[in-house]
Formats: sequence, C-alpha cells, structure tokens
Amino acid sequence: MTRLIVIGARSTGTSLALVRAALDRQLDVTVISGPNDPLQGVFPAQVDIVNLETDVDVVVAWLRHYHPDPERRLRVTTANDVYARLAAQVAETLGLPGPDAASVARSVSKAHQKSLLASHGLPTSRFVVGALSDLPALWGKLPQVRFPVVVKPAEGSASHGVKLCVDLDQARQHLEALADELRANLHTGLTDCVIVEEYLEGVEYCVEYFDGRYVGAMRKFKRHGEGFLERGYTSELDLDDRALRRLIDSGTQAVERAGLIWGPVHLDCIVRDGLPYVIELNPRIAGNFICDIVRDGYGFSMVDSLLDKLQGRPVVVPELFAPSAYARVEFLLDSDPQPWDFSQPGELKHGDLHISYGPQRAANRERRAYLYVRRTFQPTAEKLHEEAVA
Repeated sequence: MTRLIVIGARSTGTSLALVRAALDRQLDVTVISGPNDPLQGVFPAQVDIVNLETDVDVVVAWLRHYHPDPERRLRVTTANDVYARLAAQVAETLGLPGPDAASVARSVSKAHQKSLLASHGLPTSRFVVGALSDLPALWGKLPQVRFPVVVKPAEGSASHGVKLCVDLDQARQHLEALADELRANLHTGLTDCVIVEEYLEGVEYCVEYFDGRYVGAMRKFKRHGEGFLERGYTSELDLDDRALRRLIDSGTQAVERAGLIWGPVHLDCIVRDGLPYVIELNPRIAGNFICDIVRDGYGFSMVDSLLDKLQGRPVVVPELFAPSAYARVEFLLDSDPQPWDFSQPGELKHGDLHISYGPQRAANRERRAYLYVRRTFQPTAEKLHEEAVA
C-alpha cells in the first residue's frame, strides 16, 4: 500500500486537511518532524508520528530501515516551509516524485529569492544581506537602504524574527537581539543570514500556483504594528482586472525563474499603486485556510491536486482569474478582547452560506480562534476576463 510521508506539519489548517484527505484515500500516513516540534495527539490515532534529526541522511536511513520501498510506493511531501528543503531532498534521494530539490533548496533562502528577483528585473524592494555573526559588516551596509525597513531572517516561518524598524537604532537593536537568540541556540529555526529590506507600503496578497500555473489570490489582513501578525484573508481582492493581471503575471515569472514548476507554490506580494512587488516565494502548499479559500473561492483543491500528483494521477489546472465565490477567514489574536473567542468548534448554514468557527491555538502567531465564512463556489464565472488580456 502507498504510504504518505509528511515531513514537517503543523497542528492546524492544511496539515490536518492533507492528512485527512490521505486517510480518506486509504493511504498509510507517517508524519516526521524535528525533535523540538512535537505533534503527538494532533492527528488521528492511525497516523504514525516520528521525531528525527532534520538531516537528509538521518531521515533517509530511517525510512529505508522502517519502510523499505523496493516498489517505490512511498510518497514524500511537506506542509511546513521550515521542512520544504528537507522533504524535497529526501524525495529526490529516494527517487520519488517531487519538486526539483536544488530549486527548492535555493528558494527557501529569502536572500536568494531577493537576488533572483532583482537579477531578472522583477519588482521587489531594495535590500541588503548580512550575517548575525558579523554585525559590524552589516552596520556598514545599512546606509544603502532607506528607512523604514523590514528586518527578517533569511530562513524561517510564521514571521518569527520579522520586524518593522523605523530608524537605524531600532534596526540595530533588533539585529542584536536576533544575534543573541542565535548564539543562545534557542531552537527557533533562526539561521545566521539576515535581510534588511526597504518597507513597501501597500496591500499584501497571497498568490497561489500549481505546476507553475496561477490558481488563486487573496487579500491579506495584518494587525497594526511592527510584528506583521496575520489577522486573516479574503477572496475579495479589491483590484481592477489590469492590476490583477499584473499580479498574476509577476508571480508566474517569479515561479518560473525560481524553477518551482512542480506542485504547489505560495507567494506573498505587495500591490502599491497598481504595481505588484513579490516579497517571498514559499516552495510548499500554503496553510492558514489559504487552501480553503482557493477551493471555495476559485474551485481548485490544492490538497487533492497535490495528492493526485504524488499518486501519479493527472492534474488539470483550469484557466482562472478572479474569484467566483466569497470566502474569508478571520483570526482572533491574544491581543483581542477575551469575550471574542470560540472555545468550541461549530458551524452555521443558511442556503449556500456557511460559517464555521472554533479554537485554533498557534502561540507563534499569537492566535487563539478562527471564523471562516464562505459561499458555494459558482463555476460559471471562473474564466479569464477578455479585457484583462488586452
């Protein structure tokens, strides 16, 4: 029987949906995560949970010992950007389907992403790259960018270490704090390389791709402040057709240039004055209800398509443009009033309107609950507007 190996998962969202969908297909499922990423009790009892050192040789050796696979029936993927490189390398080492491991390895570095975008003339913010282990060298580069800036680790997840800094002193303080964290070896996934990029003021969007083709976009909400905490997403884009076409085309070029044309890819973009700026590429399936909004707003299931591709089934990516139905998720954060909460999951239905809600604990995102609103997908409106092509 085919066994799905999920290297890197979370206790919420897409990870749960991916595992449920695999079990529904009668697949055996093993979830592998790092020693400091416990997932016991998160998934159904029939799912094997294994904690291993996040090293290709270690994971491959474990799989060959416990799941020898002479018929090549294992399938490997990830639902966590921290593990995207590891999952791709394991799949390639075992000769299994998956994205190009070298392209994924390059793309998990935000420093490489920025250089790639700049070298191909794709709009992105001005930036400098430095090392937390050599801050004096980075101090000499900071005058090359204009404040305010965003300081971010070159690798990482959930906006950990990402901060808006309004002046040089604030940037230096934050970089010194990150350097202290790295030296203390706090197992937060922080790496030595760090980026300081000019802050782009505009509306942020998530743009999703599958096999190099656009499958949906959504507008992102963030809490006011310097930490960029996500408050939710909506299929209501608030873009005219020309701006949406620019957003799609810029993302398509970025995905192609990065070599990420196998399976799902998640992009973060800023639109300012109708022009798109690619902020980040993530070579893995998206989380945080993003796949739900693509499914409900655009009629394309990222989860089912990923499993189909892993199982060798054909995946047809339709020609999509604007959303054809309404879908929106709101997250309740720790900073919200306590009465704003959903301690128990529930669902309300009225005609084609569905509202679901419930707890969602994510300490690294300061999140405690969600509210998801959607209307039934209407396939009649999915085609590209002719005037947007002109």
